[in-house]
Amino acid sequence: MTVLQSIFLGLLQGFTEFLPVSSSGHLILAERLFDLPANLFFDVMLHLGTLAAAVIALRKSLWSALRHPVKDKKLLYLLLASLPTFAIALAVKLFVPEKLLKSLLPVGFALTIALIVLSEKLYAPRLRLQRCGVALPLVTGAVQGLALLPGLSRSGSTIAVMKFFGVTAEDSAEFSFLLSVPIIAAGGAAELWEALKTHASVQWSAVAVGTTAAFLSGLVAVNACLRIVKGKSWVGFAVYLALPLLLSLITM
Repeated sequence: MTVLQSIFLGLLQGFTEFLPVSSSGHLILAERLFDLPANLFFDVMLHLGTLAAAVIALRKSLWSALRHPVKDKKLLYLLLASLPTFAIALAVKLFVPEKLLKSLLPVGFALTIALIVLSEKLYAPRLRLQRCGVALPLVTGAVQGLALLPGLSRSGSTIAVMKFFGVTAEDSAEFSFLLSVPIIAAGGAAELWEALKTHASVQWSAVAVGTTAAFLSGLVAVNACLRIVKGKSWVGFAVYLALPLLLSLITM
């Protein structure tokens, strides 16, 4: 993989991670359209770049949750949501072939479109996150686990589910981005350990450049997304997703 290819994939990952369009789906499409080498380790490292962006952008919220774990329920909700996420992720890794997952890319894009449209139509904000019970984080965590399906946007599906519960769009977006922290960190650690254990060939220069590009573009995207979600409709993203859906069908 060349440096330019790694920069392109890093920018693509960063700009699509927090928007409800599926970063994994876009990476797979890019690999197919431009004949780029598929590399799970490289993809996970790009996710770590966007993870760092999320931590920096949401540092005040994270610090509040850590300083006041009883008063601020976000930490408890993150722990509860991570349980079903990790359980589903482990089951998928052990029992579902990667080739099968990638073949379902159009299904993932179609589901994302449906969730965005339905969440906009049925959205009736009435709750702040802190007032929700344990059912919300458990269901949201399960949906995040299912978002391992390529094309099914992690942020789009988790935000949509929380909006179905009546949680305000701003709280939904913030919690969705916070929820990405533990799963991306765990996935990155597992892939890094696997690469070191198997002595897999890794182009560290390409990884470093791509991860940096993902971090910088992710930082821009997460702040932009937090502003967009406060008052603008997300239906435009559903309209946009018709294009990658069509491309995924053509390139199957």
